[in-house]
Amino acid sequence: MKQLYHELFDEALEEYNNKQTRRDRKITNYQEHIRHSRQEKEFHEAIFQVGNREDTGLDSDMCKEAAAVLEEYARSFEERNPHLKLFNAVIHMDESTPHLHLDFVPLCDEKRKNGMRVRNSLTGALRQQGLAGEGISNTITMAWLEQEKEHIGQLMLEHGIEWVKLGTHEKHKSVSKYKADKLREEIEAADKLLDIKKSELSSVEDQIRTAESTLADTKQDISESEKKLSSVTAETEKADADLSKKVEQINRALKYLPDLQKNEKAEHEYLVAVSELRELLKSGMSILKNKDSIIYWIDTLESLTKKAMGKQYKADRTIYDLRQHGEEVTVERDDACEKLKAVRSERTQLSSELQSVRSENREYSEIYAMLERIAPAILRQAKEMLREQHQLEQAQQLAYQQPKKKKSWDLE
Repeated sequence: MKQLYHELFDEALEEYNNKQTRRDRKITNYQEHIRHSRQEKEFHEAIFQVGNREDTGLDSDMCKEAAAVLEEYARSFEERNPHLKLFNAVIHMDESTPHLHLDFVPLCDEKRKNGMRVRNSLTGALRQQGLAGEGISNTITMAWLEQEKEHIGQLMLEHGIEWVKLGTHEKHKSVSKYKADKLREEIEAADKLLDIKKSELSSVEDQIRTAESTLADTKQDISESEKKLSSVTAETEKADADLSKKVEQINRALKYLPDLQKNEKAEHEYLVAVSELRELLKSGMSILKNKDSIIYWIDTLESLTKKAMGKQYKADRTIYDLRQHGEEVTVERDDACEKLKAVRSERTQLSSELQSVRSENREYSEIYAMLERIAPAILRQAKEMLREQHQLEQAQQLAYQQPKKKKSWDLE
């Protein structure tokens, strides 16, 4: 207790003494000061017991339960009473029935005009804990004791012990009433949980509707993308084969052309064919749209080459010029290959997009399958709601399309 007094009051005592101008008003030892006080006690002791020798005696079956109630109460004492500082708590098991001794020092922390700010005061401590007295018949201390006994009564009920208030014949809350109240609280908690689950159910239904709608859109996108990819792939493969064949023919023809002299007309026709072919090979889409024209101009180039071979003695083009133009044709061929590469790149990108759409479709399919496993009833309900909504939209659309009958106002 001496150590407790130092911990609780030394700082406030020093603060108080520093404000005093007269030596006789200073307090040397606060514990001794309270010990000789007529208003406050050096410490307070409260004794509690559960039952008596007839029902919770040391040789009874309820003895251990009573001791357990007192121990649980003692361990939570300072948690409920932060202004009552315990320095001793003992359960005696050597008399007729278990009983608990609690020794504590009250701590009041209030601003005052005179006196110490932190002091020993039971009334002040209980007041700071929110209690109030109602005169001599029900002082603040009586109110506190009644509060503590009520708490012990609740602990008794949790241990299956019913409290009968002696002298008044007034029964405390019975075990059955206590259990009924507990059950009511559990029912209320279950109702709240049910509301939460209903809200979650509504959210799941919304997610199902969204997932089904997205799934349908995704399937349609996949179908359209697959058709488009198939068409582009077929056109690309055909254009690739045709171009490779014509280029091979040109290279084969150029390889065997003799050393000829220039022919202005044939050169002009050749340049026109090359110019037209270059224009048609600008983009992948142009290759797909103008494949017939491309083949035509490639055939034209082939025809010009054959003519050049047939007129090798009459032509004015030298073998040097012919090889130079052959290199130009090779460049044109490489350009065409680059264009074709771009088309292939577009096809690859389209394939990648299709793969992504398929992956997204698998995710929605997995979600849908999971919902079928864990919430088939909710899924059926959501499907039914979607079907009814679709029917309602069709009915509204049909009603909107039907011509409205004009009022004649009897003027026919």
